[in-house]
Amino acid sequence: MVLSDRDIQEELYSGRLVIKPLDDSAIQPASVDLRLGRELRVFQNHRLPVIDVKQEMPFLTESVEIDEVNPFILHPGEFALGVTTELIELPSDIVGRLDGKSSLGRLGLVVHSTAGFVDPGWKGNLTLELSNLANLPINLYVGMKISQISFMRLTSPAQRPYGSKGLGSRYQGQTQPTPSRFYRDFSNPTRFPRPSNRGKMESAEVLRGWLNDSEYQGSVQLFAQALRVNPKTVENWIYGRSQPSRKFRYAVYGLTGLSEFRVDRLNLSNPEW
Repeated sequence: MVLSDRDIQEELYSGRLVIKPLDDSAIQPASVDLRLGRELRVFQNHRLPVIDVKQEMPFLTESVEIDEVNPFILHPGEFALGVTTELIELPSDIVGRLDGKSSLGRLGLVVHSTAGFVDPGWKGNLTLELSNLANLPINLYVGMKISQISFMRLTSPAQRPYGSKGLGSRYQGQTQPTPSRFYRDFSNPTRFPRPSNRGKMESAEVLRGWLNDSEYQGSVQLFAQALRVNPKTVENWIYGRSQPSRKFRYAVYGLTGLSEFRVDRLNLSNPEW
């Protein structure tokens, strides 16, 4: 049963359903409009010869940000990952269905290829799979109404909602457009060759492996919250783009116990640290 605007408002008022930030004008007869966030991830096709679903490929996509003045230009045939401005939380007896806005669909914009289903128990911002089927580029602006989500009630609450231990929920708590983690389905995923800078990349791989096996289940957002650090900063650490400063190495070591981040191992002559 699809929830009407009245049912949606009742669920919002009760706190069982969370959509924030939310303006009353976003609530439609049987759905809620969602807006485009600032961050997108674009594919760097020149970096890799092929996409191998068994491999983790942190350098396949690159994060870009747009602002109120400069739009993101999605070219014909191009594919990018976006994110909703709104954070969504669903109770264990409600599922969500993400769809595009019909007016944008008539311009050739597709907002998801397969990820239109939002599981009960979901918590986080939704990643958008943006494609341009038109013959001309499309400008995408921060805050534009880009998609809509409708809700359906289950016949009974899910026994193990999304994010439950043992489910392997890959994207719980995400706040940014998140690349595919399908490689985790393979018991022994191969590792795509990393760039040089051996020490930094080895530390990053150890931290990333710990995060995947930890109570945070690979969630950069939850790990960042525990460290009280910006999620983008943590993402840079786990992919070897940068390393924690002395102050944050204390925090990382205290939380993980990884010897790579013990402060007494720090080379103080290294300006990167």
